[in-house]
Amino acid sequence: MSMQDRRNARMMSKPEKNIPETKPHTDEDLDSYFLETNDELLNESTDEQAALWFTRQHSQRMTSKQRQAFKVWIEHDVNRQAYQDIAGIWRQCNALPRPTIATVEKKKRSPWRPMIHTSATLCLLTVLYLPYSHLPALLMDNMTLATSDLPKEMTLADGSKIYLDRNTQVRVAYVQEERRLWLDKGQAYFKVKSNPYRPFYVHADTRLIKVVGTEFEVSRYDNHQVNVAVHEGIVEVKAAPKSSPAYLYAGSQATSTLASDSFVISSVNIDSVGSWRFGQLHFFERPLNEVITKLKPYLDINIQISSPEIAKMKVSGIANINDAKDFITAIPLILPVNVVFTDRNNALIINK
Repeated sequence: MSMQDRRNARMMSKPEKNIPETKPHTDEDLDSYFLETNDELLNESTDEQAALWFTRQHSQRMTSKQRQAFKVWIEHDVNRQAYQDIAGIWRQCNALPRPTIATVEKKKRSPWRPMIHTSATLCLLTVLYLPYSHLPALLMDNMTLATSDLPKEMTLADGSKIYLDRNTQVRVAYVQEERRLWLDKGQAYFKVKSNPYRPFYVHADTRLIKVVGTEFEVSRYDNHQVNVAVHEGIVEVKAAPKSSPAYLYAGSQATSTLASDSFVISSVNIDSVGSWRFGQLHFFERPLNEVITKLKPYLDINIQISSPEIAKMKVSGIANINDAKDFITAIPLILPVNVVFTDRNNALIINK
């Protein structure tokens, strides 16, 4: 065997290196990393922690364990300030002008020009022959939604869902850059389709609520009080368009007593947010006056509380909205009070 043959034989017999198989990353891998990575990143600086929590909140994919960890984390003043700084940067970025695509007119006639008219005709025919159930979504960019005795669920043009309680009215006004709704009366629960480039606003007289994609409810009562409660994500609230914003997270709520009054933020049980959609109202250690306010739309009688001390008493329980009066008459079973009916349409809650 020649020297060249022996060299070739050695090269052929030399074992190949084991090259590890690489797999492409998938969305599922990223989701798993995002949901399960906890928390080594949270050992970083406060600003990095805030950025991580902000990203998680906007993803709307947080686990219940992470939601609880976030509630603990945000209670610290330093953390809350860092989080609001991140949110402020996000708002500034969102306010930047978006790039536009300029079309350049071509002098040369396109051979496909006849097809353009044909395509337009086909699109029109497609719309005309859509099933009836699909037509409302095409017509809901500007309209008024209203309910009387029964609640209603609607899907808006962008895929967002809105649940209207009884005796509720909402005006919808969608444009290319933003989505705006006006809650004229009643209460509504919103499941907003995420779109950072097209913010979602809800107006309740002068008070303004802004989100990108989240789940929350807004209630507007006859006494001008407005309440906002968050089930998932982040919500920005303002007492007036030029007021300083406040931020709500899952499990928090804000109440403004009168138009232009500042919002007062407090905690709320997530299960109680929008529970009226399922025919119930959930109360967890809530003041009696707040309970009466929330029950009022479902009552055919007027309820008065005789003293501020009684109004502050805490109530826990579940009320069936179709039998709200029964809940009122049962209050003496859990509080040291009596419910006295002064006539058929009026009742007074007094000390025992």
